[in-house]
Parts: sequence; structure tokens; C-alpha cells
Amino acid sequence: MRSIRPLLTHHLRLRPPPRLPHLLTPHDQKPYSSSPLPPPPLINPESYLASARQKFVSQPPKIISATLTRSKADQLTLALEDANPAFRQSHGEFEDGDPLPQGYHMVYFEPKMSSYQPMADGTDPYHFPGRPFARRMWVGGEVNFEREYMGCMLLGEGGKETKAECREWVESEGVEVKGGKVFVEVGREYFALTGEEKVKVLTEKRRLVFLRPLEEELARQVERLRLGDKKAVERKKIKVPWRPFFSFSLRPDAQFLSLFSVLTSNAHRIHLDSKYARVEEGYKDVLVHGPLTLVLMLEGLASYLHKSGKEKRRWIKSMSYRNLAPLFKGDEVRVCGALAKSQGGGEGEEEWVVWIEDFEGGLAVKGSATVVGRQVVGP
Repeated sequence: MRSIRPLLTHHLRLRPPPRLPHLLTPHDQKPYSSSPLPPPPLINPESYLASARQKFVSQPPKIISATLTRSKADQLTLALEDANPAFRQSHGEFEDGDPLPQGYHMVYFEPKMSSYQPMADGTDPYHFPGRPFARRMWVGGEVNFEREYMGCMLLGEGGKETKAECREWVESEGVEVKGGKVFVEVGREYFALTGEEKVKVLTEKRRLVFLRPLEEELARQVERLRLGDKKAVERKKIKVPWRPFFSFSLRPDAQFLSLFSVLTSNAHRIHLDSKYARVEEGYKDVLVHGPLTLVLMLEGLASYLHKSGKEKRRWIKSMSYRNLAPLFKGDEVRVCGALAKSQGGGEGEEEWVVWIEDFEGGLAVKGSATVVGRQVVGP
């Protein structure tokens, strides 16, 4: 059996977590003043929205090419296996011609940092709607797999791997100013390149929210409290209303989160720098990646289908999800799923609820998935 642990060790040794030397180090950051916070500057929502939409209309779509090598899929699977051995059971060792596991596209189709000048927090300015909303968070999205996915997105090495392409854009009409925040919707289409033909295999929507700088956000909360709005600082635990059919527990540590940042070319400092997460973003520690929650939920459901013997005739057609509460480095989380509705006596369409609980058992991520009969269509 081929060992992949040396691959991971070699990868981490040669490519440490991204560092941005032009950014402030933790020692450069100034502590907040204890003086009263000034009120946040006002903006005109209509003119801001028009400016943001014009920016996104004027910028061309991004085209991101990828080669579906086994080694990169192996590295992500090993990281998941280290977090919980149950994840390995749904894949085993990858061989040439194996389909790319659903959700693994996250580590193949991210633009390299060298292709853009990062924002101060390490994120891609392509999605930035404009100041003063400079703090970015991933709030959810959805993926829809075409039936050609399993037959066209094939792993390999030495020239046997699939060439693929992603087209990304920002939906100008999907920009929204709401509740003192700016919401941005990113669209993506993925294609397998088979000879001279492009086969669409996956569509995706990513939803981001942009917030004011932390000092301005705190000032806004103080003002809301002054006006009697007690909800300004309340954060209640969200109860989980479902009983799980399956669950997997894991504890994302610093190495796991750093590796996911490397594999996805993600330099967002909120996942890498504990002091930055506390001082600049107001969290207790670095956060688990938004796209990682999608990978975990897809993997959790796929692992259950594999374990129950359904994987050969069932597959995940789509999944939508919302991140409701932050997940932090080192805290135990639980990936769960429950069958919500079934049609056709076990062979028809199934609707699943998939979710992630935080260390207190509260609902942190809520997802819904459609599982259908498996039809593999090749090139």
C-alpha cells in the first residue's frame, strides 16, 4: 500500500503557512484606546451599492486552471484522517482514474497569492466591495454537481490526471447592504477539459459578508445599546432540533488549519494568526475556515453513504449551507446528518439535513443536501 504521510511532511516542510511580510506583525499592532469610541462614519447605502456594483460589473471573470493530481487529494484526505480516521474509510488510497471526492475542488481551484496583491487581512481584493467594509467573513453558499462530475473529474499522476478549469465572477446584483454589513455573492462554474471539449461538472455560489473595522463595529454596538437595543451584544446558543443518523467528532488544531490554508492558497490571517484574530477581529482565537465546513459536511455524508453500503448507487447532487456561529481552533466540533425526506422507496431522491455543532453542542453550521441515484457519465 502506498504511504502518503511522507507527502504531507514534505509539503509542510517546503511550504509553510503563507506569510505576508508587507503586513503589520503582531508587535506592530497598537492596542485599542480606553477613551470613548467615536460613532462610525455614515454612508449613503444607495450610492455605496451603486459604486460596489459598478466595480464588480467592470472587472472581468477570473479563469483558474487546475490539474487533478492524486497527491493533493491525498494530502487533504490525510489531514482529515488525522482529525478523525472515519474520513479515510470513504476513500482508501487514491488510484489513477478515481473521481475527485465531492468538496475536494476547494483545494484545486483557488488563485495563487502571486496573482494578486492581498488586502491587509490577506484576502483577495477581487471580492472587496469598498471601504469602510474591510473585514471579510464566509457566511455560506451552495454547490450543485452535474451527473458528468463523477465520470469526468478524475484523479491521476504523470499525465493521467484530468485538466480542469474554473470561471469565477462576482454577482453584481447579489451585492446587498443590510444591517450595517455588505453581503457579496460569488458565482463559479467548473469544467473538465476532455480533448477539445469543456464539460460543465459543477456550479457553486459563495456568500461573503464584509464588516466595518472592529472599533467602528464596537461603536455601532454601543450606540445600539444606548438606544435600548439589548440584542446588540447578545449571542445565544442555537439549539439543534434534529437527532443525528450519523456523527463524527474532530478537533481542528493549528496544523490542520494551517495545512488547509496552504492547500487552498488562503492567506486570510483570521485562520493563521491568533493575536490578529483577537485584536483586529475580536474573536478568542483563529477561526475554522468557512469552505472547510463545506468539505467536512460533504465528507461526513459521503462517509455515511459509504459505511451504509449506499455509495455505489447513491451520490450527493447538491448541498447548501449557512455558517451561523464561529468555530475556533482547538475546540471539538461534531459533524452530523439526518434523513429529512425520502422518495421512491430508498432508490429515489433523498433530502438530508447536515450540520456542525460547536464545542457547547450549539448549531454552528446548517446545511441541506439532496442525494440521488448514481449515474456516471464519462467524457
